[in-house]
Amino acid sequence: MFFSFFTQVLAKPVFLTEEERIFIKKNPLVKIGLMPDFAPFSYYTKNTPVGFEHELLNILSERTGLVFEKTIAKWTTIYTAFKNKELDVITSISHKKYREPFTNFTSSYYDIPIMVFVRDDFGEYLGIESLKGKKVGVLKDVFYIEELKKVGNIDLVYYDTYEALTKDLVFGKIDALMQNLTNINYFIKKNLYSNIKLASELILPNTKKEDLRLGVNPQKPLLKSILQKALDSITKKEKETLVTKWIGSIKEYKGGHVELDKNEKAYLNTKTIKYCINPDGLPFEGLNENNEHSGISSDYYTLFEKILSAKFQLVKTNNWNESITYIKEGKCDMLALSMETFERKKFLNFTSSYLNVPLVVATTVDVPFINHILDLEGEKVGIIKGDAFVKILRQKYPSLDLIEVEDIKEGLDKVKSGELFGFIDTLASIGYEFQQKYFGELKIAGKINETLDLSMAVIKKDETLFNILQKAINSMTNEVHREIFNKWLPIKYEKGINYKLVWKVGIVSLIIILLIGYWNRKIIKTNKLLEKAQKDIKEKNKELEKLATTDKLTKLYNRRKIEELLEFELYRSERFNHSFGLVIIDIDNFKEVNDIYGHQTGDKVLEEVATILSTNRRKTDFIGRYGGEEFIIICPESNLDGVLNLMENLRKKISEYSFYKVQNRTASFGVTISQEKDTIESLLKRADIALYSAKNSGRNKVEYK
Repeated sequence: MFFSFFTQVLAKPVFLTEEERIFIKKNPLVKIGLMPDFAPFSYYTKNTPVGFEHELLNILSERTGLVFEKTIAKWTTIYTAFKNKELDVITSISHKKYREPFTNFTSSYYDIPIMVFVRDDFGEYLGIESLKGKKVGVLKDVFYIEELKKVGNIDLVYYDTYEALTKDLVFGKIDALMQNLTNINYFIKKNLYSNIKLASELILPNTKKEDLRLGVNPQKPLLKSILQKALDSITKKEKETLVTKWIGSIKEYKGGHVELDKNEKAYLNTKTIKYCINPDGLPFEGLNENNEHSGISSDYYTLFEKILSAKFQLVKTNNWNESITYIKEGKCDMLALSMETFERKKFLNFTSSYLNVPLVVATTVDVPFINHILDLEGEKVGIIKGDAFVKILRQKYPSLDLIEVEDIKEGLDKVKSGELFGFIDTLASIGYEFQQKYFGELKIAGKINETLDLSMAVIKKDETLFNILQKAINSMTNEVHREIFNKWLPIKYEKGINYKLVWKVGIVSLIIILLIGYWNRKIIKTNKLLEKAQKDIKEKNKELEKLATTDKLTKLYNRRKIEELLEFELYRSERFNHSFGLVIIDIDNFKEVNDIYGHQTGDKVLEEVATILSTNRRKTDFIGRYGGEEFIIICPESNLDGVLNLMENLRKKISEYSFYKVQNRTASFGVTISQEKDTIESLLKRADIALYSAKNSGRNKVEYK
């Protein structure tokens, strides 16, 4: 949630046959039908058609040269026109056997669940049997209509538009409707409907999801082939961008839905789930002044009680370490917020992460900005005893002097008293404490390149509870997470009115007002001086930060910054399953340059190599000097062929360049691609082995390991 830059992956080329190219030349115009109210795929904003499908068609047009002539009308109209061969293509059509005589289908470009929506006074929904004898709204010619008819005893009411369908449910003309989740979410948001609730996902014998495809006139097989190739050329990254922009931007239905099997339902009906928390971990979780569960995890438990109809019971402990002990001893079934570690995985199962918060370091206000965690070397730094990051930080940064404390209050108090130089915890936890005390005494001096990824943790033997909680987390929308998080961060405090204080403040304020005229000119002058000073400090901080991350000679990133970027790319690679390339470059026989021509000439050669690398890299690549005559390049979101081609080009550029005084020089390249469970050390080791192989096989080569 805190990283903001992503690089585009190059699209796969569209290889068309000669016959397909001739078809496009003779038939560039394609008549296509889209809907006006199928948000977020095709709908109107201020009389302009927009949506996922319109942007998808723009991509297909760019890749093929086809021009789409759009007919935008209700589904029944474009569906009939397509069946009558008046349209070449139709969007948002799902595959069914009965449609095959008049439709040639592409692969699906998006799948969405079909949901049953009811009004909030419907009562308990127990499956499709609950709809017997009820009026149920559906769109005319919807692809699962025949299967619905077979259910029997359902009074199906047919509609031409989605908006009319949704409106009639709101005003009680029908008892339920069936439609995909994203579409109904749009109308709930647009019209501020508040009496619709999600009952369940619609599961029919041959229908589980609405598979959106392009339907093509079967008399034009070449057109179908061209469109399919263009769809296949869309990369995973491009698809993710489309989904994020259009589907992610529509407010999701907040109710959530969890489909439980019989065993899971029986478990919740008979089991009281005991859970432990960190009693001193606000705003994440803790005990309030009434000794009751409070904080972010409290809101999640309340929500799960509603979604699952579950019974939760808090087992109170004195501190986080006791909570861990209790769960090992079986006194608790689960933890609401816990970070997955190797040791904890021995006795706990972890759901997917649903809360991500960065680590920061708190210091006294007189401490300069901390640019990197290694700036804390030689200082005593506090961290909560038993915290997941204690072992992680000690393994990654053995030079740090980490002092374990019982809780955040003890840690911050010791920073305040000078017993500790700094204290490491999450931005949320430290920010919460700063609002209650320490204002003007302590500050957040810097961010650490570690992130707290919080999951729910369940004891190993209780797989049923684990599966239930994972389903519950899967059902929760981003809107729900945002509402809970924003409720607690930042936290606002309100106090009762002290009227004595009001009178005192009033009298003091009156005196101040009388003095304002005298001091006004001096204040304005002082403010101008302060503004100038702040501007100078800001500029100096920028310069200091640049100096801390830049190699003085080559103006490339230095070793510390490169290692920081490597950590970040490893995190992204693990989180988003994207590979990246790492390359070590070493100038061949560089010692000869220094020995024969002197170190000044050697420095000039290093500068020239740095310029070659910088001017011929991709904009998304990171380059740094790792030490001596070694350089490193990080190639985000890249595959092996792409990295090898780029490095071969750089090798040639260097070998063909006429360097200052020494004329021709060469360089050897060691290449590797990130793998699952990689560390900085394992990546560098493979790249170093590849570099060693390039050196041993004659230098001036690009080798891969």
